[in-house]
Amino acid sequence: MVQQSAKTRKDPILSRKTKASASGEPAAVGSLSRGLQIVDVLTSAQGCLTLSEVAALTGLDASTTLRLLHALSEHGYVVRDDSAKRYMAGPRALSPLSLFHPLTLFRREAEQVLRSLQQNTGETCALVLFLGNERLVVDFIRGRQPLSPYYDTWLKSPLHGSASGKILLAWLSDAEREQLLGAGPYMAHTPKTVTDPVIFKDRLEEICRQGYAVARDDAYQNLVAIGVPLMMPTHSRPMGCLVVTCTSQLLPEDAEADIVSSLKAAAALLINSSPSLQVLRHWTPRGAQRQVRASSDRT
Repeated sequence: MVQQSAKTRKDPILSRKTKASASGEPAAVGSLSRGLQIVDVLTSAQGCLTLSEVAALTGLDASTTLRLLHALSEHGYVVRDDSAKRYMAGPRALSPLSLFHPLTLFRREAEQVLRSLQQNTGETCALVLFLGNERLVVDFIRGRQPLSPYYDTWLKSPLHGSASGKILLAWLSDAEREQLLGAGPYMAHTPKTVTDPVIFKDRLEEICRQGYAVARDDAYQNLVAIGVPLMMPTHSRPMGCLVVTCTSQLLPEDAEADIVSSLKAAAALLINSSPSLQVLRHWTPRGAQRQVRASSDRT
C-alpha cells in the first residue's frame, strides 16, 4: 500500500486531539481511543518513531503518549528499542490473528485460486470478505499496473461506485440500503456515477439476476472493476466477492464477459474447496444471522 514516512506526514492521524473529558466520554473509552491512534500511527510508519514523533502524529501530549506507549508495550502492541529510544509496532499490532484463525487459513487456501485468476486475466485480483456492512480485503495479487492506492485492508471506496460495494448492496433490503446510502440522490464521484436511487435499484436487481457487478469509471476515472459474489448454497446473501480491477483502456466493454467467466469459475472453486470458508460462514455476521434464522425455524 502507498504510505507516507513519519517525517513527511504532517497532519495528526485524526484531524484533532481526542478530548474525552470535554465530550463527556468515559476515561477508559478515551484512553482506548488514544491507544488505537498510537497503534495506527506505528503500523503506518515506515520505521521506528521517537516519542515526540508519535505525539506529533497523534496530536497527543508527550506525557499521555508515553503512558499509553508503556501500557501498549506491556500487551505486545508496541516494542521499544531501548538503545535508540524509539518505538515500533509490536507483534500483536502487526499480526493480531492466530496462525490458525479461520481468516488466516482462508487467506492461505485462497492464494492459489487468486494467483490462477490473476494469470488468466493478467489484472489485479482481490478477495473481499463482508463483515456486516464493511469490506475486508483478505488478499490481493497485483496485475500489470500498480493499483495499490485503490486497495487497503479496509475498503473505503464508495459503495454505489465500486464492484464490491454494489455486490454488498444488491442483496440488502431497501431499508438496509437506504440506511447505508441515504435517501438520495447519491454523491457523484465521476460523471458516470449513478446518483438516482430508482435507477440504481434497477442496476442492483440486474446484478442479482446476472451474478456479477461492473463499476466502470463510477468512482474513479479510467478504472474498471468487475466482481462476482461468494455465495454459499444455503445463504441468501453473499459472504464476500472476488474482484478484478484494471484501467478502463486495458479492459474494453466487449472483453468483460471473459473476465466474468474467469471470476465465476474461481468463485465456485473457492466455495467448494476452502474448508475455512465453511467455518467463516458462521463467524461473519451474515453467516451468524443465517445460522440464527435456521435455528429458529427448527424450533
